[in-house]
Amino acid sequence: MIRLCQTKGADSGRELEFDQDLIRIGRMPDSDVNFDPEVDLDASGRHAEIRSENGRYILIDAGSRNGTWLNGQRVKHAALRTDDEIELGRGGPKLKVWALQGRPGRKRTVSRTSSATVPRRDPRFDALTVPGIAGARPQEKGSSPDSLAEDSRFPYPDRDSVRNRRRRPRSAVLWGAAGVVLVAAIAIVVTASLQ
Repeated sequence: MIRLCQTKGADSGRELEFDQDLIRIGRMPDSDVNFDPEVDLDASGRHAEIRSENGRYILIDAGSRNGTWLNGQRVKHAALRTDDEIELGRGGPKLKVWALQGRPGRKRTVSRTSSATVPRRDPRFDALTVPGIAGARPQEKGSSPDSLAEDSRFPYPDRDSVRNRRRRPRSAVLWGAAGVVLVAAIAIVVTASLQ
C-alpha cells in the first residue's frame, strides 16, 4: 500500500491511498492520480507512473514535457521512500509520499480519501463523472512491468511522431499549391512570349 498527499496544486490537501501494481499520474481523466486540466498545466496528460517492482515502488517519468522531479532532482525513474516529494514539472503540482507498507497488492481497487478542506468538484463539470468524456482504460495484459509487451508499455505516441503526422498533410497541400502557381507562371510566360 502507498499513501500520497497532494501538497501543491488545485486539489492541494487531498489524500490518496493505493494498493495496486500500477498507478498512473497526469491530467488525463482516467489517471489514478489526476490533476485539474485547467489549473495544473505543468503536469502532462500522461506524466508519470508508480509501478511495483520487486516489492518496491518505482517512480517512472512517462515522457512528460516538463519532467518529473523527486526531492528536487529531475529523474527518469527512481525508487520511492516515505517522505519523498514528487513534483510534476518545475513549479507544478506536488505529491508527498506519506506511507509505504508491505508488498503492493494485485489489481485491487483504489480507495481515495479527501481532506475536509478540499472543495468538492461539481459533478456536472468533472470529466470523471460526465458520461462519454472519460474513456475506458484498456485492460492490462499483466500486472508487472516484465509481463507487459514492449509496445503496450507507453501506448501513447511520442510528441515528435504526432507533430510529423500533422505536418505531412499541410506540407503536401503547400507543395501542391506551389506546383499550381509554378504551372500558372510558366503558362503566363509562354503566352506572353507568343504574342
